[in-house]
Amino acid sequence: MVTGKTLRAELDEIRAELARLRAARSAGEGEAAAAPGSTGGMGEQIAELNRLVQDMLENAEDTIAEHPVATVAGALALGIVIGRLTAN
Repeated sequence: MVTGKTLRAELDEIRAELARLRAARSAGEGEAAAAPGSTGGMGEQIAELNRLVQDMLENAEDTIAEHPVATVAGALALGIVIGRLTAN
C-alpha cells in the first residue's frame, strides 16, 4: 500500500529530477547550437522521468482499486472545496 510519505518522497524525487533536467537544458542550449543532434543524456533522463510518472500512475490506480469509497469521498470533498473557493 502506498503511504503519504512514499508519495511525498516520489514527488520530491520527481521535482529534483525536473530541476536537474532544467539545469541541463539551460546549460546545454549553447552546446546544442554548437553540436546539433547531440542530446547528451537528455533522452535517458526523459525515459527515467517517464518511468517514474508511469510508476506513480500505477500506484494511484492500485490505491483507487483498493479503496474506492475513500477515493470517491475524497474527490467529492475536493470538488466541494474547489466549488466554494471559486464561487466567490
